Amino acid sequence: MKRVLLAIDAVSTWVGKAISFIMFLVVFIVCYEVAMRYIFHRPTIWASEAMVFGCGFLYVLGAAWTMMDDRHVKIDFIWEKFSPRGRAVLDSFNFLFFAFYMGMLLWVGAKYAYESTLLRETFGTPWNPPVYPVKISFVVGVCLLIFQGFARWVRDLYFVFTGEKL
Repeated sequence: MKRVLLAIDAVSTWVGKAISFIMFLVVFIVCYEVAMRYIFHRPTIWASEAMVFGCGFLYVLGAAWTMMDDRHVKIDFIWEKFSPRGRAVLDSFNFLFFAFYMGMLLWVGAKYAYESTLLRETFGTPWNPPVYPVKISFVVGVCLLIFQGFARWVRDLYFVFTGEKL
């Protein structure tokens, strides 16, 4: 089981680090658009959507890495009052809600990504880029997040019952 958990961690880390380089592209696009708009008075028609695409890829494909590093948002002033084992119990209980929510996201996201791919859907804007790559990346990101959530849940349950980290 430990090898499976380490493999999930490795995939989350690899995808998170690989996708993190898109941030440089997003920063470049923002700077380019600002310069074109305010210095040269020639705004682009593609920069705004390209920024949204880049940030969307970052958010959905980096979420599993964020979970692995325990960087997701939580209510710290309540969280800190629990012992480490109490936190693991709370996380184990919260996993049920997480799994349900993520299952619904996966179901709906896969449906929309499939339909979008079949239609070769585009945004319908003047630039008109395809939207289906974003929807496919959403499904991939949700899958990665489900796997990482499962790995965390197994580790939390192991800690609850043994008092040792896995």
